[in-house]
Amino acid sequence: MKLPLVTSFFVFFGFLLLISSCESRKIQKNPIPAKIFENEELAKSLRNKGKFDSAIYHQEIALKEAIKLKDTASIKESYHGLYLSYKKKKNIDSAFSYLQKIYNIVSLMNDTVWMAKIYHKKGALYKDIDSTKLSLSNFTDSKNLYLKIGNTIGAGKELLEVANVQRGLGSFGACELTATEGLKYLEGTNELKSIGGLYLALATISRETERTKVANDYIDKALELVKDSSAVKEIDKITIGKFKNTKANILKDLEKFDEAIYYLESALKDFKNNTLEAKRTQFNLAHTIYVKNGYNTVSDSLLRNSYEYFLSQNKDSEIFSTLLKRAQLYKDVDKGKSTQYINEALKSAEDRDKKKSIYEALEIKLDIDFNKIDYKRFIALRNELQREKEDLDYFYINYRFNYEDAEKEKIRAENETIIAESKASKRTTQLLILFLILISLIVLIFFIYQRIKRRHKIEKLKTVHVTEARISSKVHDELANDLYELMSQLETSSPEKEMILDKLDTIYNQARDISKQIQSVDTDQKFADELSNLFRSYQSEKINVLLKRYDVEIWKGISSHIKITVYRVLQELLTNMKKHSNAALVVVSIEKNNKQLFIQYIDNGKGFTEEISKNGLQNAENRIHAIKGKLTFDTELHKGCKFSINVPV
Repeated sequence: MKLPLVTSFFVFFGFLLLISSCESRKIQKNPIPAKIFENEELAKSLRNKGKFDSAIYHQEIALKEAIKLKDTASIKESYHGLYLSYKKKKNIDSAFSYLQKIYNIVSLMNDTVWMAKIYHKKGALYKDIDSTKLSLSNFTDSKNLYLKIGNTIGAGKELLEVANVQRGLGSFGACELTATEGLKYLEGTNELKSIGGLYLALATISRETERTKVANDYIDKALELVKDSSAVKEIDKITIGKFKNTKANILKDLEKFDEAIYYLESALKDFKNNTLEAKRTQFNLAHTIYVKNGYNTVSDSLLRNSYEYFLSQNKDSEIFSTLLKRAQLYKDVDKGKSTQYINEALKSAEDRDKKKSIYEALEIKLDIDFNKIDYKRFIALRNELQREKEDLDYFYINYRFNYEDAEKEKIRAENETIIAESKASKRTTQLLILFLILISLIVLIFFIYQRIKRRHKIEKLKTVHVTEARISSKVHDELANDLYELMSQLETSSPEKEMILDKLDTIYNQARDISKQIQSVDTDQKFADELSNLFRSYQSEKINVLLKRYDVEIWKGISSHIKITVYRVLQELLTNMKKHSNAALVVVSIEKNNKQLFIQYIDNGKGFTEEISKNGLQNAENRIHAIKGKLTFDTELHKGCKFSINVPV
C-alpha cells in the first residue's frame, strides 16, 4: 500500500510543478499577446469610425505578431479583421483574398462550422456585386455543410439567404421552393427572425404572382410571431416594420387603403431610430395615398421629402423608385413633369446597368407616352430577363431537384431479390412436384390472365368514359355557356368590335385546349417533338415549365401504348396544375435505367389534400396501372406536388 501512495504523491507534486511552469511561461509571454489584443481593439475602433486605412495598418501589426508566435487562433482573427476592413472599404478583391486565407486555416483544422461561415460570407460578397450564380452556389454550399454536421438551424438560415437572392431577381418559383424548405428546418425553433424572414419572402412572391390571399396568410403568420416584448426583442423593430410594410402593400392590392395606411403609420413608429427605413416607409405611404385619392399634395410632399433624403445619402435604388412613383403621380395632371421624372429614372437605371430597373422604367414610360422605339426595347429586354431567369432556375435546380437514387436502388434490389428467390425455389423443387405445380400454375395463370384481361378492359372503358364525360362537361360548361352569353349580348346590345373579338378569342382557346386532349399522338420518330410541344404549350409568363435529365433517344424501343399513356398522364398533371395549383414553376425529369422508365414531376403550387388526390388523380393512376406501372405522390396544402412514376419497358 505504501508504494502506490508514494507514487501518487510524486505524480501530484510533478503536476503542480507543471502548472507552475505553464503559469510562469504565461507571465513571460503576456506582453506579446497583449500587443496583439491592443492592435486588434484599436483596428476595430478605427474601422467603426470609417478610418479603414488606419484600421488595416494596426490589424497588420497584430497579424505579424500572431505569425511570430505561430498562434493560429490569433492569425485567423487578424485575417478576419482585415477582411472586414477591406469589405467596408469596398476593396472586394482583398476581402475575398483574406476570406480564402481563413478558409485554408479552418479546412486544415476540419472546422466545418467556420468553413460554412466562410461560404456564407463569400455568398454575401458576391450578392453585393450582383454575381448571382456565385452568390447562390456559396450560400448553398454553406447550407450543405451545416446539414452535414446536423445543424438544421444553420441550414435554414442559409436557405433564407438563397430565397432572398432569388426573390430579388424575380425567380419566384425557385424562391418559393427554397423558402418552404427553409421553414421545414426552422419552424418550431426559437429562430423567430429567420422564420419571419422566410414568411416575408413567401408573402412577397405570392403577392408578385397575384396570389393575394396566400400572401396575406403568410404575412399574418410573420406578424403573429410578435407576441410579446421578448419576441419583439428577438426579431427587432426594423424587421417588424418590414412585415408591416408588406402587409400594407397587400392591403393596398385589396383596395383596403385605410388599413394599409394604418400599418404604414405603425411601421413609421418602429423606424423612429432608422431614418433610411422611415423614408422608405414614407415613400410607400405616399404611393398608397395616391392610389386611394389620385394626385394630391400630401403624396407629392412625402415623395419630394423622401427623394431629397435618398439623394443626400446616394441611395441609388431608392432614388430610382421614388422617381418612378413621382412620374406616376403626375401622369394625369402634368405630362411634362411626369415625362421628366421617368426619363431621370431611366437614366439612373442605365447608369447603373440595372436591366430590371430599365425594364420597369420603360413599362411606366410607355404608359405615359407610347412610342415604337421604346416598345421594341421593352419587348427585347423582357425576353432577355426571362431567359436569364430561366437560366438561374436551371442553375439552382441542379442543387435543389435530384432523383431519388435510394428509391431506384430499392426497386432494383427488390427485382434482384425476386429473381434470386425464384432460382433458389427451382433448384430445391423435386421434378414430380414441379411437374404438378406447373400444371396447376398453367390452369391458375389462365384464369388469372382472363380476369386481369377483363379488369383492364373495364379500366380502359372507365378511363374512356371519364375522358368523354370531362370533355362533354367542358363543351357544355365552357364553350356552350360562353357562346350563349355572347349570343345574348349580340341580341340585347351592340357591343364593341374589340369586346366581341376578345370573347371569340377566349372561346377559340377553350376549343383548342379541348382539341389537344383528344387529338392523336404521333408515337413514331416525332414523339420526342410531340412531348416537347406539350411542355411548351403550358409555358407562360406566369408558369415556367422546365424539362431536365431528358435524352430524346430513350424512346427508342418503347411501345406505342406506353408512349401514349405517358403523354396523356403528363398532360393530365399539367392541366390540373394550370387549373388548380397556381404553380409558378414546374420541373419534369425523364430517365430510362435497367428497363425501367423513371418520370418525376414537381411543382410549387398550392398542393392538395389526400381526399382531393383520390378523386382528381384516379384517371392518371388508372392509365399507369394499365401499363403495369406505379404512380406515387407527395403533397401538402400550399407546399407543392411531387409525382414519381416508374414503368417497366
